[in-house]
Amino acid sequence: MVDPTPEQRVAIDTYGDGVDMVMQAGAGCGKSSTLKEIARSDIRRLMLYVAYNKPIVAEASRSFPGNVTCKTGHGLAFDPRYLPRIQRPRQTAKDAADALDVRGILNIVGAVPTIKNDAGQLTPMVTKVVMRLALETVDRFCHSADDEITARHVPHIEGLDKPEARAKLLELVLPVAVAAWGDILTDNGVLKFSHDYYLKIWALGRPRLPADVVLLDEAQDTNDVLSSVLLDQEHAQRIAVGDSAQQIYSWRGANDALTKFTRELGASELTLSQSFRFGPAIAEAANKWLRLINAPLRLTGWDACDSRTGLIEAPDAILCRTNAGAMGLLLEAMDADKKVAMVGGRDDLRRLAWAAEALQAGRPTEHPEFIAFPNWSAVREYAAEEDNSLKVLVDLIDEHGPAAILTAAEGLVDEKQADLVISTAHKSKGREWNRVRIHGDFKGPRPDPQTQHIAVPREEARLAYVAVTRAREVLDAQALAWVDTVTLVTD
Repeated sequence: MVDPTPEQRVAIDTYGDGVDMVMQAGAGCGKSSTLKEIARSDIRRLMLYVAYNKPIVAEASRSFPGNVTCKTGHGLAFDPRYLPRIQRPRQTAKDAADALDVRGILNIVGAVPTIKNDAGQLTPMVTKVVMRLALETVDRFCHSADDEITARHVPHIEGLDKPEARAKLLELVLPVAVAAWGDILTDNGVLKFSHDYYLKIWALGRPRLPADVVLLDEAQDTNDVLSSVLLDQEHAQRIAVGDSAQQIYSWRGANDALTKFTRELGASELTLSQSFRFGPAIAEAANKWLRLINAPLRLTGWDACDSRTGLIEAPDAILCRTNAGAMGLLLEAMDADKKVAMVGGRDDLRRLAWAAEALQAGRPTEHPEFIAFPNWSAVREYAAEEDNSLKVLVDLIDEHGPAAILTAAEGLVDEKQADLVISTAHKSKGREWNRVRIHGDFKGPRPDPQTQHIAVPREEARLAYVAVTRAREVLDAQALAWVDTVTLVTD
């Protein structure tokens, strides 16, 4: 880093004081170059750089100095003795249920149990569905800092949230999840291993990391299991870097380690607010959301970047709030003979189409959107009465049919060949494009009839912030103009 900004210089100097640090680094604000300069400033100390995914770690390995070891959390925890179980052939939920003997665990004889879902239909909880939910329970436990599996780890299922249905679900799923974890801890267990299993086993062993300094990147997306390990490294100086305003994965177990480090370590909190991705116009669009959630920083746009906001006729990418919005755009674009790429979309579309086909044929499915429903009519009824976003998805499937969705999935192209990239805002995180449009399924909240407050959940506001900061040159955020009317943020 030839000419650090004043904020970057403060970060480097603060590291030199030997204190634990938290750096709130906004979108495009040079956090990687700051960490590299910190590492170069003190090459005598052994440093460990930890990031969530392999591509980030691979890039860091090429660019950090030799005193830094770069690993994912799973890379730290990996033990070759687990490899044979990881490399076993794919195990379906039915295979796992048979291998673990779910019927024996639950003492089921004859007909399978049923649960009355919120729409009033009886949903058959066949053993493979119970097994699928039990494995998801184990996954949620593995992402946590908890020592034992409890009811809090059992997922909440759309259509099975009323107390009676929830109690029945726990009665079926919890004992199977506990048995599954017991099998995982057994050397000759019958269940196929996942990478999250050995990470949890490693964390439960309270490891001591061989480093003088630990650098945690993208800390806002760190699961509690890894955060707890890093917080225990009292012999090391700990530096957590990320952007709390980009914490959008709490629904899948991620938690904000930046907040944890500040609270539990009393770490010094610094900011990097000069973005090098876009200019002042897009920075101001982002700052509306940062002000709304009372984030600890405001972005400064890069004056050398000639960015603007306004309508875009031909965007490079369109970012959607929902899977239904993305699917509708895809079908519309393909009808117009456009070559379309979808970020992480082909497999998701296939699974959705196969689940709809099964339910239309009267067969249950393990798809997480539809697992509580015995048939397609039950999905339609629930969507019409309870869930507007699900109704949009159901209407699209009813209009086009599962076969058309499968055809659309097969017609997707690589981004390099695409006229248009479609992504959900969640999957756009970490990406950027020159010209970005926000899709109209980011619908604004309605006023509360009693207070007249227009409230938006905090995670929704964070998701909007992520979406608007994906643009480098032109941002069309007309669909988010309602931000100026919001009067309240809720947790």
